[in-house]
Amino acid sequence: MLHSLPIALALIAALPLAAMSLAGISLPAAAQQAEPQAAAKFSGLVLSQGDIFTNDVGTVMGVSVVNETAATVGSVGVNCAFTVNGKPAGSAGTTIYNIVAGAKGQDQVHLMGPKADAATCTITSTTAPLN
Repeated sequence: MLHSLPIALALIAALPLAAMSLAGISLPAAAQQAEPQAAAKFSGLVLSQGDIFTNDVGTVMGVSVVNETAATVGSVGVNCAFTVNGKPAGSAGTTIYNIVAGAKGQDQVHLMGPKADAATCTITSTTAPLN
């Protein structure tokens, strides 16, 4: 479980920004300029969201990341902010491990409880392979 602590901390740190954007609150200009730099940080990784569906437990959505870089990525953290009728319903995430160059890694994100109808996902972190 210790290996997931940095990812959990990164997700917790990202929650206030996600909540602000869902609430229609904008960031100061300096913070908005930092956003493209964050996207550049994960350059070469392409995130795609799949279908969203609900079940008795909550909401499930497939996500995938294509590694368009020349190197293996050890892990990619993905966080999704879910909404119901445009209002925040919660967030959940997953970590996709060992995506080799040119390959696609995929997983599902499970939001327990609310039956959301939409989500916006972002890449929140990456790590190098362990070898």
